[in-house]
Amino acid sequence: MADNTRKYIVELFKIVSTNSILVVTNQGKLKRLYCPFLVVCKVNVPSLTKGCEYEVESVKMTLKLEEVFVIGGNAYFIWCFSIVA
Repeated sequence: MADNTRKYIVELFKIVSTNSILVVTNQGKLKRLYCPFLVVCKVNVPSLTKGCEYEVESVKMTLKLEEVFVIGGNAYFIWCFSIVA
């Protein structure tokens, strides 16, 4: 892993963790959601069906600094989901 990437992840995890995600509400306020939280799948992906709700077990980051939700022990890019409010 590149040294800059490692430093970024270390700094990032000072304010976030793998058991929560920070979201901006419709009112423009910052809110922390703790795992497990519900999401709706926006696209068909292996093992998941578009339109179905799933429980996020944890939030991780790839080595390319892409966030993923862990669902059923598998990692999926967060852009595949909408958070259930």
